[in-house]
Amino acid sequence: MKRNDTSAVKSLDRGLDILEYVAAAERSPSFPRLLADLGIPRSSLFHLLNNLEARGFIARDAKADGYHLGPSIAGLLKAAPHPSLRDRVGPFLRQLSSELNETCGFYVHDGDTVEVIGSSISTQALSFTMKIGARAPLYAVSAGKIVLAELGGEELKRYLAGLVFTPATPQTIRSKTRLRQEIESVRETGFAYSHDEFTQGITAIAVAVRRKGILIGALNVAVPSVRFTPDRDAEFREALRVMARVMADELD
Repeated sequence: MKRNDTSAVKSLDRGLDILEYVAAAERSPSFPRLLADLGIPRSSLFHLLNNLEARGFIARDAKADGYHLGPSIAGLLKAAPHPSLRDRVGPFLRQLSSELNETCGFYVHDGDTVEVIGSSISTQALSFTMKIGARAPLYAVSAGKIVLAELGGEELKRYLAGLVFTPATPQTIRSKTRLRQEIESVRETGFAYSHDEFTQGITAIAVAVRRKGILIGALNVAVPSVRFTPDRDAEFREALRVMARVMADELD
């Protein structure tokens, strides 16, 4: 953490050194420990600590005879911009795509559609490209069926009452009865499928990702149908189940 002594604003660097050191320390570091580890002259360290304490960026720990971060740090954290959901799901998608060597995506609910907010594309020659910002009707894709399975009775009833099917492929669902059956299957199994229903030649499987019991999105794998074998289906299910649980824990 020691900075170059040629720094234009040496005192600022030293103050930041103190904050970084205190934040990383397992126990509240004492003045002698800070003096020894940071290499700041005694007089400068004394004044810097007093200034930081007066501004609330550090506080004295009387029991440990040391310093810990102060309440002003929390104010800075609150004011700092938080990473978007899109940014936060990226690492999980890349990990899942690497494990399965298939394209993975994360969708959020938007009206009568779902929108792709994150994707990681397979490196295989034959693969599906999932574009950020792309939308699809709820009834036509696996992620959309996850959303439909989450709707309450009255909300689902209203959706179905106003639904007009617009086929994207010959396999797109055109029957409300069949759609209800698939929704019930999703509720029973936790998994939703789209077999060539939105993109010809692509089969997808999705699972819900919830935070504190509330749906935040749907995680899916989209695969060329020629590679969607029963063995891989079981592999996809297990990988999606595990990753959805990890994301639920991490995206809080």
